[in-house]
Amino acid sequence: MLLPLLLSAFLTTSETPRNDSIKTSWMNNVSVTGEKRQVMYRLDRRRIAASTNLAASGGTALDVLKTIPSVAIDADGNVTLRGSGHFLVYIDGKPSPLEGAQALEQIPAGTIEDLEILTTPSARYKTDGDVGIIHIITKQGQGKGLSGMANASGSTLGTWSIDGRLDYQRKSHTIWASMVASDIKGKSDFNQSKTTIVDDYETTSQSDGTRYTRNRSLIGTVGWKFMPNKSHLLNVDLQSGQTRRRRGGDMKYHELRTQAGNLLNDGTYNSHDRYLLLKNLVQLSADYTWNINENGDKLSLQSRNRHDWRSLEYTESNMFDLTGNRYEGTRGYEREHHWDCDGSLTYIKQYRSSGKLEAGYQYTTYSEIGNYNIKYWDRPAQEFQWQDNLHAPFDYRRQVHSAYAMVNDQFGNFIMDAGVRADRVIDQLEISVEGADRHIKRLEFYPSAHLGYVQDWGTFTAGYARRTNRPGIWQLEPYITYEDYYTKKVGNPDINPEYIHALELSYRKSFQKGNSLNVTGYYRWRTDVIDVMRKAYEPGVTLDSIINAGDQIDRGMELSLLLNPTKWWKSTLNGDIHNYRFTSHSEGCTSADGMSFMVGWLNQFTATPTTKLQFDGHVVGPKRHSQGRESAYCYFDLAARQQLLNGKMSVSLVAHDVLRTARYHNIRSTTTLVSDTKVRPKYPNILLSLSWNFNASGKKDHTGAVSDGAQFDGKDF
Repeated sequence: MLLPLLLSAFLTTSETPRNDSIKTSWMNNVSVTGEKRQVMYRLDRRRIAASTNLAASGGTALDVLKTIPSVAIDADGNVTLRGSGHFLVYIDGKPSPLEGAQALEQIPAGTIEDLEILTTPSARYKTDGDVGIIHIITKQGQGKGLSGMANASGSTLGTWSIDGRLDYQRKSHTIWASMVASDIKGKSDFNQSKTTIVDDYETTSQSDGTRYTRNRSLIGTVGWKFMPNKSHLLNVDLQSGQTRRRRGGDMKYHELRTQAGNLLNDGTYNSHDRYLLLKNLVQLSADYTWNINENGDKLSLQSRNRHDWRSLEYTESNMFDLTGNRYEGTRGYEREHHWDCDGSLTYIKQYRSSGKLEAGYQYTTYSEIGNYNIKYWDRPAQEFQWQDNLHAPFDYRRQVHSAYAMVNDQFGNFIMDAGVRADRVIDQLEISVEGADRHIKRLEFYPSAHLGYVQDWGTFTAGYARRTNRPGIWQLEPYITYEDYYTKKVGNPDINPEYIHALELSYRKSFQKGNSLNVTGYYRWRTDVIDVMRKAYEPGVTLDSIINAGDQIDRGMELSLLLNPTKWWKSTLNGDIHNYRFTSHSEGCTSADGMSFMVGWLNQFTATPTTKLQFDGHVVGPKRHSQGRESAYCYFDLAARQQLLNGKMSVSLVAHDVLRTARYHNIRSTTTLVSDTKVRPKYPNILLSLSWNFNASGKKDHTGAVSDGAQFDGKDF
C-alpha cells in the first residue's frame, strides 16, 4: 500500500491541501477535483494551473508563463526559456497554426486550463526546439447538455480581448464552437545610440521616441467528438481566421557623419517605420483512437492540414526632414502561400499491467511559395521606384518522415521510459538568387530516456533528450529586408541546423500543509548555434545576418519552493541560475561566458472566501551574448480577483510594472559597430477582465492528445 501512495505524491507534488481528491496514472491521465493545484509533475513534464495565477487574468499565455522559473519576456514580447527562444507550441495536443511567441500571445489566459512544459521531450515527440515544448490545455465544457464560458478584458493601453466557447453533449456526440477576438497592444519609450565605421566613413546616430506593437486576431473553431462506446473515439475540428501582427516606431533621429575627419552631414529627421504580418488561415484536424481491448492495447490515427492564403509581410521605413520633406524611404512586400500537413499512426501494446511498448510513424510536409520585392525613394525623381534586381520569387519545401519506438515500465520504486526516433529530412529551396538554392537530404537519430525513483524522503527524476533547431524559411531567405531604414536583415541559405544534448536531474519533496520543494539541475550542449550577427553595412546602416555562430554550453539550476505560511497567505519562490559558455567559430562574434539568474516571488492572499489579492516581484539578471551584453532589470505586478454568483463569474484587476522599474538595456560592440539600446514600457498598464461560465461543475478530466501519451502532430516554422 505504501508504494501507490508514494507514486501518487510523486506525480502530484504541488501546493494542495491534504484533503484534495487526486487520481493519477503514469500512462494515461491526471484528474483533479477540489481546490486547483498550482503545480503538478510527471516523469517528463510539469503542469501549471493557469487559473491559480491572478496576475495573468485578462492577459495571454505569455502572462501565465511568467510564473515559471527561467522564463523571461522582454519589452517586445519575445520569450526565452532557459536562455533560448527555440520551442514548439501545441494547443490541446495539436500544433498551433502560429509560431513561438506569436502563438502564445494569441491565446487568452481565460481560455487556458493548464500549461505544460516539456524540457526533455520523449522520442515520440517532434525534435525541433532545443528547450522543448510548451503545451496549452484549454478549458472545455463539463457534463451533459449545454455548457459554456466567456471572457472579456480591456486595459489602459487600449488592449481588448473577447473569447467564448459553447459545448453541447448528447449521448455519444459532443459538438462545440469557440471564438477569440483580440487587439493586444504594447508601447515603449525607445532610445538608441549607434556608431558605425565603414571604410573611412564614421556615422553616429541618436534615435529617441516611441515603439509599439499591435497584434489583432479573429479566430473561430468548430468541433465534433463522437464516442459510441469505450472502444472508439473520433475528434474532428475546423479552425479559421485572420491575424494581423504590427509593430513600428516614431523617432526623432539625429545623424552626424564624417569621412576622413571631414563633416558630411549633421542633420535631424523624423523617422517612422512600420511592419505588418498578415495571415489568413484555415486548419482541419481529425483524430481517431481504437482501444483494442481492456488490457490497454491501442491504435491511433491523426491528421492535420493547414493552409495560409494571401499572407503578406510588409515593411515600411520613412525619413523626413524637419520641414516635412521626405529624405529617405523603402517599401518591402513579401507575398506568400503556406501549406503544411501532418499525420501519424501509433500502436501501443500493454505487455503487462505496468509496462507498454509504443511504436509509430509520423510525417510532416511544409510548403511555402512566394515572392519578395522592394522599392526605394528616389530623391532626385521624388518618387518610389521598384528595384528589379531585388525581386526574388521562391519555392520552399520540407518533408520530415519519422519512425520511433518507446518502452515505458515500472519496477518497484523505479519508473522509466526510453526510446529512439529516426528523422528522414528533405529540405529544398529554389529561389531566383544565384547560388542560393538549397537541396539537403539527411537521416538523423534522436534518443531519449527518463527515470524516476520514489521514496518517502523524496522523489528523484532524470531525463535526457537529443534535440535540434532546424532553420525556417525566414532564416534562409538571401535577400535584404528592413526593420527600419538604418537596420537591415538578411537570411542565409547555407545555414546548418543546431544539434542539442539536453540533460536534467530533479529532486521533489512534498511536506505537510501543501508545502513542497522542487530542485532541478540542467545541462545543454548546443553545436552550430544559430544567432544574429549585426555589423556595419553602409554608413549609418547595420545589417543583421543569420549565422552559425559557434557552440554553447549551459549549466543551471532551477528552484521552486511552495509555502503556506498561514491559511490566508500562499507564497511561491522561483529561481534560476545558470552558467553559459559560448565559443565563437565565426568572424564578428566573440567568445563569452558568465552567470545569469532570475528570481520570482509570487504571493497570494485570501481576504475573504471570494476575494483574493496577489503581489509578484521578478528580477532578471544580466547576460552576455556573442556581441555584447544585456543589463539586469526587475518589475512588480499587483492583482485582485472577486468571485460572484457562486463562483460562476469573476472580476479581476491587474496592474503590471506598478513601480515602473522595467527597463531593458542592450549593448552591442564590435570593431565597426557600437550600439546602445534602452527600452522602457509605457505606464500605466492596468487591465480589467470579466469571466463567466455555466454548467461547468463536476470533475475536470485532464486528457488530451499530449497528456495521454498520443502523438504531437505537425511542426511550427
